[in-house]
Amino acid sequence: MAYEAYLDKEKKIVLKAKNAAINHINKTFYCKTPGCKTRMTLVNAANPENAYFRKIPSSPDHLSVLCSADGVFEPTKYEENRFNFEDLADKIMSEISDKRIHGSSSVELHGGGGRKSISTVKQIYLMCRKYTEYNGIKTNEILADERNFEQNKNTITGKKIVQCTYYHKVYNEFSLIMNYPSFPYKNGKHIRIDFEDSVLFWEFYNKVKSSNHKELILILGDWKTGKIGDEYIARCTIYRKRQYSFLKS
Repeated sequence: MAYEAYLDKEKKIVLKAKNAAINHINKTFYCKTPGCKTRMTLVNAANPENAYFRKIPSSPDHLSVLCSADGVFEPTKYEENRFNFEDLADKIMSEISDKRIHGSSSVELHGGGGRKSISTVKQIYLMCRKYTEYNGIKTNEILADERNFEQNKNTITGKKIVQCTYYHKVYNEFSLIMNYPSFPYKNGKHIRIDFEDSVLFWEFYNKVKSSNHKELILILGDWKTGKIGDEYIARCTIYRKRQYSFLKS
């Protein structure tokens, strides 16, 4: 799924799904990724907050996993003014169950009238792919992906979700090196994830060891800058399973 697509084959005119009009229904759109030949159609045009572009079944497949990485975030399921990333990140990493996750309500909201708040890494990711700001929080400050790669290509610091793919195991350690923001990616970087214990490590590693290195994985961590000479720009520690999510799962 994607929230942006081109109106023309020449890929010069971009349309955001939320800005689509009635005359765009049943038209053919073109994937935003350079070189991708996928044709797309508009879905949920009558509801701007839930509108997105989807691949036409008869169309060629997407060129990259990034073409459809936006997924689908339904804002009406969640109460936006309860979202506080710092508190939620702490809760996910420490498994604190009684901490209240509240944020400011004096900001422009996106129709989020649900009874629950965002609570998982995947939900945060999908929200960040859809909005540049959510409950007053700049989403490019809490998600590092291909869209803000230039901003994060030298280091990633603090509590963030990082979009990546598996690269290789660190010899004789419960650690992995990952591709950021994906693979293949021109001038892409590496990040390192360390696991607090062997059980966490082997459960994760057994899921990725036979991968083709292209499946997107989301890692929430408190990131530290890599040292000079390291093969990675940043590293974090995984304490709980809830800190990671496989996008296609």
